[in-house]
Amino acid sequence: MSASIRKFLYFLLAIIMMVDFYLIFNAGNPDSFLRLLVKSTEYDISITVGLSIIIVLISFSMIRDNDQNSIKKILERNSGHIAAQKKQNMTNEAIADSFMKELGSEKGIFHTIVRWRVIRYLAKMRFE
Repeated sequence: MSASIRKFLYFLLAIIMMVDFYLIFNAGNPDSFLRLLVKSTEYDISITVGLSIIIVLISFSMIRDNDQNSIKKILERNSGHIAAQKKQNMTNEAIADSFMKELGSEKGIFHTIVRWRVIRYLAKMRFE
């Protein structure tokens, strides 16, 4: 994700979060600014939940992009060590387990997700 897109998403996220914060505390209020768009108070909670879901999706997409880049950067920095392990006929799974052990991760859902990403990146890496 480019820097300009990230800046735009941060700005958009800040705006949507302010609007959502306002709507949370004014749901059902007949004098709310939301009455300019929607006359009935019936949809206040639905609109608030919808904005909250949008916030979560934008946040996850930004976190996902950042996490993938950091894992890839760590693996690229250690490419010499990984190449040595490959020469010792270690599988991608064994290298990933070693990597996860060095990170201090032993089990859990995040361990499984990161391990899977490491294996995927190791399969794409080429060594000379």
